[in-house]
Amino acid sequence: MTKMIVFDLDGVLIDSRENMKVSWQQVNKKLNFGVKFSDYFRNIGRPFEDVLKEIGIKRNINEAKKIFRIKSIKNFNLINTYPGVKYTIEKLKKKGFILAVLTSKERSRTLKLLKRFDLNFKYVQCPIPGKKGKPNPFLLNKLLGKTGKKRKNTFYIGDTYTDYKFAMNSGINFIFCKYGYGKITLKKVKKIGKIKDLLNVFSKL
Repeated sequence: MTKMIVFDLDGVLIDSRENMKVSWQQVNKKLNFGVKFSDYFRNIGRPFEDVLKEIGIKRNINEAKKIFRIKSIKNFNLINTYPGVKYTIEKLKKKGFILAVLTSKERSRTLKLLKRFDLNFKYVQCPIPGKKGKPNPFLLNKLLGKTGKKRKNTFYIGDTYTDYKFAMNSGINFIFCKYGYGKITLKKVKKIGKIKDLLNVFSKL
């Protein structure tokens, strides 16, 4: 049975930390939230609105989202892919795996970034307004409905504890990227040090 590999975006395929930092600084400057980037960054992996709620921000959410998005697009030059990303994706495609992206980043920026780095995926699942994001399994269920793949043959590649909880809530396999933004100490979790390690992992499955 063909396996599906689902990638998170930030911290797995792209390093966007500096982009997020300057974007958050602009939000703070315009709206006077007074929240350090480190506090914002500690909660990434969820939809932007959920991150704001997590750090105690309940006002000007739509305006903050707009400011963040505009600044992020303006500074796309601060974003790079991790070493070996395109090579690994192309190799996995040739081996017959179904590849998808499932991210908390809104769709327009996600598609712009994938196009910028020439990363082509058959399926791209982004947050849906009014619906729950990670770690709720809704988005994964939506993706499975499109692909017809079974949970036991689906793998989520993530870099935060939120991603791990998302995979567990969704009933799918999980692989943790140690080079990303988060930390997981659970010994039972499969971990990789660089994205090319996936080629070895999936050659044994």
